Amino acid sequence: MSNKILKSLAVSYSVNRVSEILAVNNMRVIILTLLALLILSGCSLVPSMLYRIEIQQGNVVTQEMVDKLKPGMTKAQVRFVMGTPLIVDTFRDNRWDYFYILHDKGKLVDKQKLTIFFKEDRLTYIENYSVVDADAE
Repeated sequence: MSNKILKSLAVSYSVNRVSEILAVNNMRVIILTLLALLILSGCSLVPSMLYRIEIQQGNVVTQEMVDKLKPGMTKAQVRFVMGTPLIVDTFRDNRWDYFYILHDKGKLVDKQKLTIFFKEDRLTYIENYSVVDADAE
């Protein structure tokens, strides 16, 4: 009878020990999962502390460049002054578009659109559109 009792005690002890080990491992997995989620969620909770790069897109167009454009200039002369246009309309060969956008820290700082029109490969007129963010200065 004592053999039976010892075997049952050994079995119950080993079952208890295994369940304790599983509980500890489950707890470790839960703690590590919660810690990983906490670390990853921290990135989205503090966006103001993240570094955001300055992004420039398009053609930089300065007022000096626009001042050099004169009616009657050829396309080659305009390309020399302004550079290659960002958009050349394939359906209307008489129009070149220059766009420039500047984002700083995720906010729009400067947006420019310059459209140059040609007639018989000569500059006829220019449309200039510019938006500058007042908060940037």
